[in-house]
Amino acid sequence: MRGTIFVAVLASALCAASALPVLNRNSLRASVAKVANSESCVNNATHCTCVEGALYRPLIEIEGSSPKMCRLNPEIEGNKCACPGTALCEKETFSCSKLQATGEFNEFGQVACTEIIDATCEKANKPEPCSSNVNVFVNGAKAGCVRNVPVASNVDDAYGYGDAKAQNVENVQFDRINLRLIETTTNNEIHMCVIYGNWKLGEASHASDGDVREVRSKVTAGFPLNFEIQDDPGDVYGGDGTNEITTFHRYWATKSDGYCIGPLVGDGSGFRAEFYDLDFMEGLNVQTYNEATTGIDNLASWSFADHVPAVALRPDGRTNGDESVVVDFQPTCSC
Repeated sequence: MRGTIFVAVLASALCAASALPVLNRNSLRASVAKVANSESCVNNATHCTCVEGALYRPLIEIEGSSPKMCRLNPEIEGNKCACPGTALCEKETFSCSKLQATGEFNEFGQVACTEIIDATCEKANKPEPCSSNVNVFVNGAKAGCVRNVPVASNVDDAYGYGDAKAQNVENVQFDRINLRLIETTTNNEIHMCVIYGNWKLGEASHASDGDVREVRSKVTAGFPLNFEIQDDPGDVYGGDGTNEITTFHRYWATKSDGYCIGPLVGDGSGFRAEFYDLDFMEGLNVQTYNEATTGIDNLASWSFADHVPAVALRPDGRTNGDESVVVDFQPTCSC
């Protein structure tokens, strides 16, 4: 069976991540969808299905009362863990002191009460989406945390398509699939650019290389995906505007190829990409934005030669069409 490369972004607004299992080509599954609150109920140590804008009337102590008396506070608005709900909330449990009624309310709206020290209180928060940083896992092991390359609104500012190739090949590696995540800051949407090889290095140092690379990919998500850059339009692209898109690129190893897709919405949704049937590829390279230099750096390089028996590769350590690697991208609040 031919090998497969999977790349996934599993969106989550949470600030913690855990490694995901390595998937085989035949076990490709769609990305995690939003909770169907009307049909399911989540209520565990960290999350709950919640009602947004629920009204609360907590007890407040009547100053100077003896024995202690309380009344209801005016209504305040918040989120409440309840099923069915309208959202998925993070649940925070903490130690607190709170008032508790010990009898019935009288005609004046007052009730005998007592203060409970070191009680357990709970708060439900609906977090804002986190999209500017992404944890990266290669074959289930965390490789690092990516900072998306920020551009105002045009993804091509980070790709630079022109003269049938990517002009922005900053730190792009020659024999690798280079993955670059972009964030359009006007709408906080995520985009993925794939750059196969580096034509500048090819022309400068590998001009006599007559090899022809082949790469196939399939990207799936729980929402429609769109090609934003096709390098080049003459390559094979399928499924534009659907939940599954496919590509096939065949090009001289001295050149570059690739594409960009999006928007990969930064609202808790995610995507997974599958690269397979690779020929003449050394490995994978994940890029990140360097805020200090405002440049693009390489975060993690993964080589087939470090994970695949030598007999399964070409003598120079490059693929022969049967190798695979799994990369998961999981958005996080901060690196």
